[in-house]
Amino acid sequence: MKRLITVLAIGIVFSSGQAFADNFRCPNDNIVSTGDSISTVASKCDSPALMFKREEPMTIEDNRADSKTGTKIIYIEVQEWTYNQGLSHTLIFRNGIFSEIRFGGFAK
Repeated sequence: MKRLITVLAIGIVFSSGQAFADNFRCPNDNIVSTGDSISTVASKCDSPALMFKREEPMTIEDNRADSKTGTKIIYIEVQEWTYNQGLSHTLIFRNGIFSEIRFGGFAK
């Protein structure tokens, strides 16, 4: 029983951490947060050292007029902006919204 409670407590702690926004301090000391639009980040931060665009498939539920449900695949635009501030930081934008930060190794 103690083990079950411990596992549940650990699960709650780790799942609640995802509710907080990630912040990024731009090279010019402005701060942006996940959920910001790409235009907000562009206006607050300097230009990134590297930019990469791609499309990513996403499966969504398709509710049709005949009350049948199914799924379909759509493609969303994903942009990756990399800043080198001693360490590499990559900001991920999905459909124009800042959604994730990835931390890399030491930048040259």
